[in-house]
Amino acid sequence: MQDLIVKDIDIKTGSSKLDEEIQSWLNIDKNESTCAALLGMVKERKHTELEALLTKRMAFGTAGLRARMGPGYSCMNDVTVIQTSQGFAKYLLEVQESLVRENGVAIGFDARHNSSRFAKLAAVAMVRLGIPVHLFSDITPTPFLAYAVRRYKTAAGIMVTASHNPKEDNGYKVFWSNGAQIIPPHDRNIAHHILENLEIQPDAWNVDMLGTSKLRSDPYDDIYSNYYKDVESYAVDDKNTLKSSKLKFTYTPMHGVGQKFMEKSFEVFGLNPFVSVLEQCKPDPNFPTVAFPNPEEGKSALDLAMKAADANNSSVIIANDPDADRLACAERSPSGSWYVFNGNELGAIMGTIAYENFKSTHPNFPNEKLYMVASTVSSKFLRSMSQKEGFLFEDCLTGFKWMANYALRKMEEGYTCLFGYEESIGYMYGTNVMDKDGISAGSVLAAYTSKLYDSGSSLSQFLQSLYTKYGYHISNDSYYLCFDPPTIVTMFEALRDKGYPTHCGKYKIVGIRDVTTGYDSSFEDKKSILPTDPSGQMLTFTFDNGCVGTLRASGTEPKIKYYTEIISPSGSEQSKKVLAEQLLDLKNTLIETFLQPGKYGLTPKPG
Repeated sequence: MQDLIVKDIDIKTGSSKLDEEIQSWLNIDKNESTCAALLGMVKERKHTELEALLTKRMAFGTAGLRARMGPGYSCMNDVTVIQTSQGFAKYLLEVQESLVRENGVAIGFDARHNSSRFAKLAAVAMVRLGIPVHLFSDITPTPFLAYAVRRYKTAAGIMVTASHNPKEDNGYKVFWSNGAQIIPPHDRNIAHHILENLEIQPDAWNVDMLGTSKLRSDPYDDIYSNYYKDVESYAVDDKNTLKSSKLKFTYTPMHGVGQKFMEKSFEVFGLNPFVSVLEQCKPDPNFPTVAFPNPEEGKSALDLAMKAADANNSSVIIANDPDADRLACAERSPSGSWYVFNGNELGAIMGTIAYENFKSTHPNFPNEKLYMVASTVSSKFLRSMSQKEGFLFEDCLTGFKWMANYALRKMEEGYTCLFGYEESIGYMYGTNVMDKDGISAGSVLAAYTSKLYDSGSSLSQFLQSLYTKYGYHISNDSYYLCFDPPTIVTMFEALRDKGYPTHCGKYKIVGIRDVTTGYDSSFEDKKSILPTDPSGQMLTFTFDNGCVGTLRASGTEPKIKYYTEIISPSGSEQSKKVLAEQLLDLKNTLIETFLQPGKYGLTPKPG
């Protein structure tokens, strides 16, 4: 066999298999940037890194794809996007051919590096097989793509986004014909079809064909117009009243797509224009002013927003993540300090707003036909509220793919979905979009907050009143970073080894649910009522003091998350303090005893 020489670089690595993989990639990839990056690693003899990039393929799961951009089958790039799209197209033609040939697929993209190109390559893969595409001509929030799937009754939707991940990442999120993200078995079936359709034809790179193809249409203007017509149905307050409000809001899209879309949403609701964070209001894929483009990170991510708010005498901050499907909120206290509401606190506030707004316009609607949903790692505030108000509440596996699909099933049974949320600041207000939507949720929150302030109250005072009415629900959630997936599996398997633990330090465990294996000790048959998810890792422990703690490996980020909550029917400040102290001690014990960061080499959450 001849030595493999490309551009005067000897790519013999000592491994014939790796040599072949390098040559194969260079033969396939027509993108000069990723080819140059690969050759650079060859020249620098980064053989271990090359092997990881070329001999392993990133897994297609229920979140689709999300990974670092770069060369190789384990990264997001032209090759992997084309191969994924080819396999997905073949699957759609197999399972719903008439629908996909008639109504096609909706495709959107955010403002990240390569997002527009990846979306066009995905569209080419569809068009080549005779599938119509509704390809957005400009950047758009993820909720707009989910909305487009339902409006056009497409067979599926593709959103090119990595949400709030670092700038080096990108992703490929898939929605099914019902407008919700895919759930099993679609993920496994799509993955199989991808592997069966890896060969790339030369015209797969020809994005120019989209300019003349009769199969390509641009839904941007139509979706923009009709999304806001539907959002206006959430505006229950008199616009003149909102216009007269003295409350100033500050808004940041975190260098993402949200600025234009939130401006329009405020206008539709009749809200006064907000204060913009000038350094962050324009889309910038490098996210230059934040270490992590995720408003969930709290004050560290909202520092510039707080400065802008202080300079403009603004009392409330609203923030979206870069693809505008998540929502964060902060409020300035009378002392001038800022309080960032966590996802559960904002979930309690938003759930109550959804209930009150709906009852104000449908006073005679039976509560037993209303429902709300939340992820199982979120607070059980909505459950407590449902028990008092008489509506239905269910918790689901983590992720809006589960919550939205559950909501759709209940809608088919004649129920009305008011609200769904997950503690990682994702909120689905109503059912215009069957996914989290930071644009509509942000406007609804702003309108209600304006009324609170005009009546002499605040969001913090409103939250306190909810605790008084429905009981204190105190949570303490965070995460550790782990960049080695096998270590995560090892840690969780150690907790299952030779039977589940009976204690966590001094705390006695009275209940265990293991979603990974389908085990739940609280039922006679020991089977969990939540769907079993062997591809993930999640264990929930109930303790004899009433606390609940969950450990879960993130499906989209290198994180092991922990969630803890304790509930008291009493809403006094004293009870809150006692509960918080109890929960802090249990959280620390959970980390030391089960997570064991030192043993497993885990890195604490930055900041």
